Amino acid sequence: MSVSPTLQKFLNRRDIPYRLIRHPYTETSLSSALAAHVPARRMAKGVVLRDDEGFMMAVVPSDRRVDLHAVNQQTGRIFSPAAQRDVKILFQDCNKGAVPALGQAYNMQVIWDDHLADEPDCYIEAGDHQDLLCFSQSTFKEIMSDRPHGMISH
Repeated sequence: MSVSPTLQKFLNRRDIPYRLIRHPYTETSLSSALAAHVPARRMAKGVVLRDDEGFMMAVVPSDRRVDLHAVNQQTGRIFSPAAQRDVKILFQDCNKGAVPALGQAYNMQVIWDDHLADEPDCYIEAGDHQDLLCFSQSTFKEIMSDRPHGMISH
């Protein structure tokens, strides 16, 4: 599949530069980082959260876990992980478990972890289990510039 159609459209509309990295099939973002020889801290994973108001994506390094307490504190909401059936509906053009860490491409609110700002580049799943997108630090920060961020992982 390569890049999901929704993500590709988002990137093209905004003329966002990226590199496409192919790697052997993997099941998780952390495994994808290892297979692509990318430091895990540079691989961003998107974790879909849900509350009574709707969905939000928390974007954190693949070697870290979302700190729900920190997300809830920062947003003033009470999130929990979204059900897999919801994720499947929201990301219909992606393979299960290969959600791109750019929720805004899917009209989803996003909060991202400050640890990602310290890296020279950032990698995300492209929507399948064999492709990653690589963004320079400046491009990643530009994509996320209007999104809330903080220390939301541990």
